[in-house]
Amino acid sequence: MRIDRHELPGIGTLHAFTTRAGQRVGVIQRRDGLRTLALYRDDDPQAVHRAATLDPDEAHHLVDLLHPTVTVEHVTPVSSGPHVARLAVAAGSPVVGRRVGTLDARVIALVRDGDLVSWPDEGTELRDGDSIVVAGSADAVDAVARLLEPAGVPSGAGQAGRFAPQ
Repeated sequence: MRIDRHELPGIGTLHAFTTRAGQRVGVIQRRDGLRTLALYRDDDPQAVHRAATLDPDEAHHLVDLLHPTVTVEHVTPVSSGPHVARLAVAAGSPVVGRRVGTLDARVIALVRDGDLVSWPDEGTELRDGDSIVVAGSADAVDAVARLLEPAGVPSGAGQAGRFAPQ
C-alpha cells in the first residue's frame, strides 16, 4: 500500500491512501494534537465526503481497535554512520516488559508519556505507548522493528522497510 504524505502549512501533516476497494482515506495529524479522519468522495478523490476529528486518546483507541502495526519513522539519513529510526511500541508488542539493553540496536532516546529520556538505562523496561529512537546498522534497526510487531501481525506488516543513507 502506498501512503502519500503532504505537509499542510499551519495545519499539520496529511497521510492519505487508497484502499484495495478504491476508497480514498486520509488522516490529518494536526499541530494542536487532534487527528482528523477523512473519507473522500468516490467521484472526486480530492473532495472530502465525511470527516471525524479525534482527540489523542480517541485516536489511540481507534488505532488499537483497527489493528496495531509498527511504523518506522526514519530520521534524515546521513552519508555514513549508523542508521537511526523512531519506532512506536504498540499494544500487544512482544517487547513490552523487555529491557532496552536486550535489543539489537542501541536505544538512544525513549519518549514515555510525553517525556523525553535521552540515553535510557539499559535496564529500562519498555511499555505500551513508548516510542524509542534506535541507532545501529540497517539490519539491526530492521530487526528491532520486526520485534515490535504485535502478536498476530504477519512479518513485515506495517513496516516502511529497509532504508539506506543517501
